[in-house]
Amino acid sequence: MGRFEEFGKRIDDEVARLKRMKNLQDFGKRVDEELERLKTFMKEDVAPETEKRTAQFLREVSEKLSEAASWLEERNAARNSQKRAKSPKS
Repeated sequence: MGRFEEFGKRIDDEVARLKRMKNLQDFGKRVDEELERLKTFMKEDVAPETEKRTAQFLREVSEKLSEAASWLEERNAARNSQKRAKSPKS
């Protein structure tokens, strides 16, 4: 079965399940089940990947900040050496 057919079957199953609900209590239980499933998905699938990507991003930013700091230090050192070269010797 292709992905499209599988998705269509899942939709049909969910619609049939919703039609079987007779009262608000059944609907509430279904919402609670789906929220639990969503929390589990977020905790087990989304969070680890997000943390991995965030750590990589922070490493890259840290590297760029180190490069910028080095550039500023070099620029400051060059400026100071020019001042020393221009200042009259006592």
